[in-house]
Amino acid sequence: MNIGQNIYLNRTKINFTQEQLSEYLHLTKATISKWENNQTTPDINYLILMANLFNISVDDLIGYKKILSSQERSQLFNDLKNNKKKFTADQSLVNIEKLSKQYLNDYKTLLMLVQFMVNSFLDNKNLKDRTAQLSLALLNRIISYASAETEIQSAIMLKVIILFQNKKYDDIIEIYHNRPYKLGEELMLANSYALKGDIEKAKEVLQVELYQQILLMVESLSTLISYETKENNDEIIRRMIGLIDLFKLEELHPNSAIKCYYTLALYYIDSGEEKAMAFLTKLMQCCKNLLKQFQLHGDRFFYAIDNWLESLPMGTLPPTNKKLLIDQMEKAFDAPVFSKLNSHPQFQSFIKDIQELKKELKNEPYDS
Repeated sequence: MNIGQNIYLNRTKINFTQEQLSEYLHLTKATISKWENNQTTPDINYLILMANLFNISVDDLIGYKKILSSQERSQLFNDLKNNKKKFTADQSLVNIEKLSKQYLNDYKTLLMLVQFMVNSFLDNKNLKDRTAQLSLALLNRIISYASAETEIQSAIMLKVIILFQNKKYDDIIEIYHNRPYKLGEELMLANSYALKGDIEKAKEVLQVELYQQILLMVESLSTLISYETKENNDEIIRRMIGLIDLFKLEELHPNSAIKCYYTLALYYIDSGEEKAMAFLTKLMQCCKNLLKQFQLHGDRFFYAIDNWLESLPMGTLPPTNKKLLIDQMEKAFDAPVFSKLNSHPQFQSFIKDIQELKKELKNEPYDS
């Protein structure tokens, strides 16, 4: 909140000088000057008088906004991102702590702040504990007080991610083990919209559900490979690749395809180097696809999900950032398990491509 600046802007908007405002309030010009320079703060009675004079609310005068619009939330995110070039990580986290108090009842903004912290600070050894503590406190508040089911579920998901990274497996089991299986709520909702004549909304509900379930399905299949026998894995891999191809995930959601292809490259590295190389090739292409269109989006099939994507706490921003993606790619290709591919010309070309991508992103903020 910048009360002084707001007093100045609204005073000049109605063409009042400091002397005129001081006369109107029966105060000295020096008092007005101190307010506008944020040396002192007006009491509530003067705030009410000025708000009436300026024809605005007291909340607007003091700069207090309980709920941000989607556009304002996106602007706040961009400000946080740009500030990472100007401030240290510790200063950025302190700023987020202040913002979280300012928007304590704006749950979508809190979710955005937590997502930003998870992306930016959870891997920072010096800030990991503070980040987790603040994030969990905000998420628990959302879970306890939010009324929108989407906000509650988003908070639970982020909470589980933080718990998982902190190896709190028992806590995760406690949260999830009694949750009901999918009962087709979205089908009932879509059919209800359709029977009321709102076909467009019915299509949106079904497309959003399909979009989420397909991404979850390929990630579940990828994880299942770690626990299954080779005989079963052959069929799992066939079906997983089939889904990726069928729904064009390399373009629709490259990040999901990247995870799957990396799992498959690891799986085949000991038994079939050529297969491993083939999946690393696909992985690199997906990485380039993601960098080319670095936001969540629909396609010709999922043409009704844009409004839903925009309504997410971070809008169409992906669950990673460009520099972090490149750093992860560099570490992945540098892993000892792939050392046997070092003599392969194509593998060396991948290493070179990654270095070129790093150079291109050198001047961008860390979480761009």
